[in-house]
Amino acid sequence: MNNKKGTLYVVSTPIGNLEDITLRALRILKEVDVIACENPINHLKLLNHYDIKGKKIIKITSANEQNSVKGILKLLNESKSVALVSDAGTPTVSDPGKLIVAGVINNGFKVTPIPGPSSLSASLSVSPIPIDKFIFIGFPPKSTTKAVKLIQNFSNMNLPIILFYPSKNLKVFLEKLSENFPNSQIAIFRELTKINEEIIYSKIEEINYTENMSKGETVIILKINTKSM
Repeated sequence: MNNKKGTLYVVSTPIGNLEDITLRALRILKEVDVIACENPINHLKLLNHYDIKGKKIIKITSANEQNSVKGILKLLNESKSVALVSDAGTPTVSDPGKLIVAGVINNGFKVTPIPGPSSLSASLSVSPIPIDKFIFIGFPPKSTTKAVKLIQNFSNMNLPIILFYPSKNLKVFLEKLSENFPNSQIAIFRELTKINEEIIYSKIEEINYTENMSKGETVIILKINTKSM
């Protein structure tokens, strides 16, 4: 790409099924000079699947993101184009990248979103819980007690609450939700677009937990029954 100044492209990539990528995203990944991603090994699977070869890849994590801003700015100042991607889905949504985007904008460079897959929007699209308005809290605190407290703090707004949750800790979390929010509605979206995709709609206390639910990442939508609190 021959830009007068470099551009940062924030590129959405598949959340599971490699076919879920836009033509524009593929073109950008082919054309950019550098790809910044969380896990180069995971991202190479996508690049190899679409025969995208010879790309310079740099690793961006929560731990090194602040230090990576200078490196990204140096590339852009050299009129290089950079694609920012996450492990899956849309970057910066509960993933590294926010500091990079802010740093690039604050230094006068162009940032262009390349929209596409998102576990959040995919879950919302098939939710039976009305979601014209909602509260998104991303990943709650690791402590289930603190996570429940956070949900309680938002529940009085009487809006659906959406969060990401590690499936390996889901059993204990569901037990805590059942204790604190009886007769509330829950929608669980696990491993979306993958072979083991699972979608559950239920009252929290009626969830039939199985060991399969301990695998992968999970999106949860809650409609809290405040009358039972």
